[in-house]
Amino acid sequence: MSLFKADNLESLKEFKDTDYKLGILEREQPEGAGSFFQKLMKNDFGIEGTLSSINLKEDLKNLVQEIIPNQLSSTEFYNYWLADMETVCRTFLLIENTDTLCFWLGTKRECRRYHVDNVPRRLLVTYAGQGTEWIQNQDADRLAYEAGEPNEKIVRDKSKLHFIDKWNIAIFTGGSNGILHRTPDSALNGPSILMKLDHPEYLNSVYSSEVLKLN
Repeated sequence: MSLFKADNLESLKEFKDTDYKLGILEREQPEGAGSFFQKLMKNDFGIEGTLSSINLKEDLKNLVQEIIPNQLSSTEFYNYWLADMETVCRTFLLIENTDTLCFWLGTKRECRRYHVDNVPRRLLVTYAGQGTEWIQNQDADRLAYEAGEPNEKIVRDKSKLHFIDKWNIAIFTGGSNGILHRTPDSALNGPSILMKLDHPEYLNSVYSSEVLKLN
């Protein structure tokens, strides 16, 4: 089994106890998101840090304020967005049963080739632009992937490609049997806004030992 569709945040927490390789909670993009993020993406940015469950709201605000211009930080939507990121982070804290998280937020995503993350689970939310491209295992040539072949050899049928919609919450299970995914061409060639969350024990083993994988 590969795809788990959650009905709400509570049911999304059940994903870790299943054999599914990808969990998705579909959400509607709220009003005002498009114009807000268009203004925010005028300048590229990338921020990362560690968030604690105790000071989550403050930690998150301190990180994000580095890239928010004054004209946006005073808007109602900015506070809405902060609250949404906080809610998603708290959900992943519970899923991972941890008191801290590794947080990344940025406009540049550079993972051109299909890959599987070298972490047990990774949460992604694309707030602007096209979301992560992925393909079911039965529609991919895993031998071509393992042999280092290009994307054209890995994808058996382009009509089978899937894309995670904006604002949807996606949790990928990593490891050898995980779902193959990549940055879509539109996000490689233009700005988008992606939030990525990981368990903190992989900060040193993953983030510092290889090029940061931006989905």
